[in-house]
Amino acid sequence: PEVQGRDAEEWVAMVPMEMGRYADLLLNVILGILIFYFPGGYTWMLFLGMAGSHLWIYTFDHYRTLRSTPSCTFAAYDIEWWCQALLAPIMGIIPACLVFKSNCEDNYHHCLKGPPLIAACSAAWFFHTVFHICCLTFVVPKFGKTPPEEDPCKDETFSSLARRIPVSWFTSNPVHCLRSAHIYNHKPPCSNFELGREKYMRPNPKVGVFYEEACKE
Repeated sequence: PEVQGRDAEEWVAMVPMEMGRYADLLLNVILGILIFYFPGGYTWMLFLGMAGSHLWIYTFDHYRTLRSTPSCTFAAYDIEWWCQALLAPIMGIIPACLVFKSNCEDNYHHCLKGPPLIAACSAAWFFHTVFHICCLTFVVPKFGKTPPEEDPCKDETFSSLARRIPVSWFTSNPVHCLRSAHIYNHKPPCSNFELGREKYMRPNPKVGVFYEEACKE
């Protein structure tokens, strides 16, 4: 009885999609690479366990995104790009580990100790990170899609877009909706957007609300 109405719905609903999985993957990559710095007796066991964990995460996210997540909003490519950029110094640990593990081995031509070894590992990390960032900045965009010569949304207006998408600056602003109802006395007032309750919105072009959910038989 203490949790009712909208609060009860939010408690049982799946949380919206967020970008925290990027951090999980970056952390797992770091842990996977650091494994190579230690003796290799348990390497295969650790990687098999990590592969199983990632398979479980992928399956869970696949089900969650398609079946339970109420909404996903990816407004730009910035988060993806910066996560790829953060991957560069992490991947740079691999050549640094290679220099470290191959030191004084028979098939390699370097045998360093102390500060020179640390400097060599740091140099391998630095050059790989710079190379990775340069590829991400200059090479990867060449494989992208060519932007259209003409903007496909050039004839799009606020009213035509608002008829298809219920959320806008007006409908997502509760203060504006209260002002519309109690100060300006609009009939009907500006509807407040709530995810999953779009069917209760009433259009009023005079106040910038054009969305009306079509009746489904």
